Amino acid sequence: MIEVVRSEEEYRALADAALDRELERARAGLTPSVSSKAAARFLGVHFDTLGEWRRRSPPLGPAFQKGAGGVGIGSNQHVRYFYADLVDWQAARTGKTAKERRLADELERLRQQARELELQLQLITLKDEVARMTRRAGRVLALTDAQECLTVLHDWVLGAQGVVGHVLTLPFSNLSDGLENGDIFVGTVEEVLLSSWESTEARNIFQSEVNQALSCLIGSMDHAVAEQRAKDIHARLLPAPLRAETFF
Repeated sequence: MIEVVRSEEEYRALADAALDRELERARAGLTPSVSSKAAARFLGVHFDTLGEWRRRSPPLGPAFQKGAGGVGIGSNQHVRYFYADLVDWQAARTGKTAKERRLADELERLRQQARELELQLQLITLKDEVARMTRRAGRVLALTDAQECLTVLHDWVLGAQGVVGHVLTLPFSNLSDGLENGDIFVGTVEEVLLSSWESTEARNIFQSEVNQALSCLIGSMDHAVAEQRAKDIHARLLPAPLRAETFF
């Protein structure tokens, strides 16, 4: 048999005193947040009640912060509540009837749900915008001719120092920032290459494609010129009657 050195009541008194000291430090501004057990004591509810509120979807009760739990340690041990949030939440419920408190909880639940739906809508809108830009600028990996470089419009992300890159070649975080801030420029590859860029490395990728496309164009033009010269020489070498007969 294991010998005990204090009673359950004595332990509870010591635990409550520790929670009171924790709350007093937060009240004095020494610590910004308190544990979930201290929060439950401040609000006058059972510790398990706070856990049930947090597990609701959306959560009820005061706002909370949940840190990473350690191995073998309950997740509730890593939940923190800002003291100011506890004070504000408690003040909003003071003097209300039980029905008013239930309605206030329902109102907060609906507000939280509305905030979540708003974030979901923003995410859907952002994804739709990315998909739209993807369809518009799907030729970025096929800048094989001069027309693609000089006349076709593409969407580009702009930064503080200039062009960041093409909407299809940037990481999602860069694209997301550009969409959120409205830093999207629509223009040809030629136009952006005549502008300032945030990095030479990013610019050179497109510069190389343009150089290759223009080289192909020049090669095609040189070939066409050579064919035209050969045709002209051939026409001059033909006898006059034969040149006339070629029109019949």
